[in-house]
Amino acid sequence: MKVIELIKPTVSIIIPTYNHAEFLRNALDSVCNQTFNEWEAIVVNNYSEDDTVEVVEAYNDRRIKLFNFENHGIIAAARNYGLSISNAPYVAFLD
Repeated sequence: MKVIELIKPTVSIIIPTYNHAEFLRNALDSVCNQTFNEWEAIVVNNYSEDDTVEVVEAYNDRRIKLFNFENHGIIAAARNYGLSISNAPYVAFLD
């Protein structure tokens, strides 16, 4: 996999998750397989008890960032947190 260094991404893809490691892998594969490369993926993990962290770390791609954030079951809180740390002028949500 080719790692692309960016000064600033064009799109931040915010992915809130909780115990969905098997689906997270598919979501991240989908993002990585895009022809457009100027993105960052922000995975907002609600302290999952499955292998979510290992799935994200396996990509070894600086554009994919993992943040643990307790959202108390309010997915909008995870999305808002992702927005607050995003670095791009455009945002996409991938739930």
